[in-house]
Amino acid sequence: MAIKDIISGRNCQEAKTDEFTLINVTIGAAISVFEFSLKYFKVLLLISILFVVIYIFYKAYCSPVFYSKELSDVGFNHLPKGKDRTLHVISAQKARRFGTKLPPPYPNGWFSLVESRDLRVGGVVAVDALGLNLCVYRGEDGTVRVVDAYCPHLGANLAIGGTVCGNCIECPFHQWKFGENGQCVSIPNTSTVPKGISIKTYLSMEVDGSVWIWYDAEGRHPLWTVEELEETKNWGYRGRNEFYVNAHIQEIPENGADVAHLNAVHNVSLLTDVGYKYPVLENIIGHHNWSAEWSKGEADHLAQIKIAQQYLIMKFDIFPIDVTVNQIGPAHVRLRFSCPLGPMMVIQSVTPMSPLLQKVVHRVYSPNYNAVVGASLVRFEAYQFERDVAIWNNKRYVSSPVYVKSDKAIRSFRTWFSQFYSEKSLSMRDALQNSLDW
Repeated sequence: MAIKDIISGRNCQEAKTDEFTLINVTIGAAISVFEFSLKYFKVLLLISILFVVIYIFYKAYCSPVFYSKELSDVGFNHLPKGKDRTLHVISAQKARRFGTKLPPPYPNGWFSLVESRDLRVGGVVAVDALGLNLCVYRGEDGTVRVVDAYCPHLGANLAIGGTVCGNCIECPFHQWKFGENGQCVSIPNTSTVPKGISIKTYLSMEVDGSVWIWYDAEGRHPLWTVEELEETKNWGYRGRNEFYVNAHIQEIPENGADVAHLNAVHNVSLLTDVGYKYPVLENIIGHHNWSAEWSKGEADHLAQIKIAQQYLIMKFDIFPIDVTVNQIGPAHVRLRFSCPLGPMMVIQSVTPMSPLLQKVVHRVYSPNYNAVVGASLVRFEAYQFERDVAIWNNKRYVSSPVYVKSDKAIRSFRTWFSQFYSEKSLSMRDALQNSLDW
């Protein structure tokens, strides 16, 4: 026992010695690092600044910025945190009253489905939107085609496991091939394809960095087309931000006609929300002052908003911005920014993923000389847009609001937007009962 006690004592003493040695080594290393940092502070600071600058230029010119927010990320800070947060969000949405007399959820017009850069030659993407299940693919000729997702044979989803063969889409189940016009052109072990076998095709266009589908409840051909902009062809793509919004699609473009909300929601600095908590600091860190005017466009499907923004610090306008907003139909917007650091273009698309769920994407373009500013706009514009999303995710639609003088543009907007609903437009009630039935 005595020998064991001696050995045990030695082990404890050795353990304490090792612990003290480790502490001394750690302290010594920390002191050495501190002395090195102090001695070469300027060099390390220069290296850090150089690294930041290289990273900024890399993101601006080589790696477009992508900023994304899921539905539950914005507007639910009032709910309890923790592992049950998702359940609290679901519960809050079930209890929410979306209003009465909601317009049809799917207006007639062009809708963005897929980012062009995400669909390479031979690529296939499944998209569920507008109450439809769609297969979007790019043929070997570089053209994008949109067809109904389901094979008429035994119902396999062409977009999940399907293969592009030339300009045809091949079913993953039995390898039936469907051509550019949707007609079946090949069936294995069958010499002659029976007539009348086809899948539904949808008219599409590729413009402003995205693939768009024409949706019309009356089955009409496109009532308008959209020409590509010189800016999106010749300027650099700086990235995009992406949000999911729990609201009716009309609420989102209506925001542009709601002039009064600009100074109510977006007055606080673009760079920080500190002004919400400490209004006294607004004159120091700066705040926005907005003015806007909404009007109909030259063609029926067009509308325009002129926005002037001042960024005031101690009553001095240090960064004026003029924005011309062109609304093209119900879900396509072009925002042209003019500021002291050069022009920029933002393309907004709104796509109904289900009756009351919208996917909103902003794609940013700018000339090469102000690429850093363009890349920054992806984030800065998103910070402002989040303030709207937080409201949309919790509000209800008011079909007959109490208008005041400053709301005259909202009334005009609703009259203008109503043209995109037609006699056969699916009602909100029917869409909610079966959200994937047109």
